[in-house]
Amino acid sequence: MLELLLALLVLVLVMSIAFSTSIQGLQLNQANEAISSAQNKARRVLEVLSQDLRTAAFAVITHVPFDSNATGISFAQVAGGAGYTVTAVAGGGFTLVSNSPTLTSEIPAGSRLILVDGNGNAVLTRASSTPVVSGLNLYTIATTCANLPISVTTETLASVVNLMGYSYDANNRKLIYRVQGDPAPTDVAYDVSNFRVDYVYRRRSGTTLSEERNPSGYLVNNRAQVYFTSGGAEYALRRVQFTLGVQVPLRGRNVERTYTGQVDMINTLYYEARTVSTCNP
Repeated sequence: MLELLLALLVLVLVMSIAFSTSIQGLQLNQANEAISSAQNKARRVLEVLSQDLRTAAFAVITHVPFDSNATGISFAQVAGGAGYTVTAVAGGGFTLVSNSPTLTSEIPAGSRLILVDGNGNAVLTRASSTPVVSGLNLYTIATTCANLPISVTTETLASVVNLMGYSYDANNRKLIYRVQGDPAPTDVAYDVSNFRVDYVYRRRSGTTLSEERNPSGYLVNNRAQVYFTSGGAEYALRRVQFTLGVQVPLRGRNVERTYTGQVDMINTLYYEARTVSTCNP
């Protein structure tokens, strides 16, 4: 009987150790899956955001539908071709060149537009009418802006765009996305513990070039500028960096992981928007 009891005790001890080891292995596997899930979630969100931002027209940020600052960013995403050459601007209308037989469907009334000239001026507005023929391959478009703040240069272009943006809702711990004109924003990520946007500028002082992240003066009324001057130096936005932290609940606690990304805001050879105005977009 004593030997039987000792054998049972040894069996119980072995089973307890095996069971404890199995439980620890399952818990470790669960923790690894939660961490991997948090990382994948953050990476997917930033990949989508970065891909959207890479299509920003003329590499400019805007403040529609959200202000571009430390917790949000908006931009004009190209919705059509590379742009139409603008030959004249008068009041709230402009004339462009196109030999497309479907131009009226390419720029229907209500289309959101960005116009940029070779002097660094850009404006976001909306077409109030379809293009009207005004000459050979010339079309005039009226906009919702009473007076377009751009001039006609050899490089003035107009493009059809979608105005979109991402913003962090700290109260509800989620990242939201919105396209201008949509009735409400869309939730793209939950359990977001942190979302930060940093703006990296090229600083030019005389012949000296350097880079600065979030330099003093880059925010005006809590809005990031694409170009500004300070202390005799010029600052032009060159890169946007993102930091996204997400949490996954695990056995009564939250597993948090952070993912970072960046997008270069490289302008074309002829276009470097220094002022971006909004006029009833």
